[in-house]
Amino acid sequence: MLATLIGLVAAMLFSFVTYMIYGLDGVMTQQWIDQVFWALIATGVVVGVVNSIWRCLACEISKHLHSKTLIDWTCSSCRH
Repeated sequence: MLATLIGLVAAMLFSFVTYMIYGLDGVMTQQWIDQVFWALIATGVVVGVVNSIWRCLACEISKHLHSKTLIDWTCSSCRH
């Protein structure tokens, strides 16, 4: 969630700065500005998804190993 928020804020700041530098006409005609804007948002979402998968991955591996110590150690931050 935090990574997505950071991606959105970075995209908004990028949009504001490019608008101030290139103006409305430059922002509307240059494709790379739109691509970078959406890439910042997508990167935040992807980092958030990978982070949540990575946190639960260690928990799932511990459950398959049937190790009580590893389950207690790794599943404390997992949300299921």
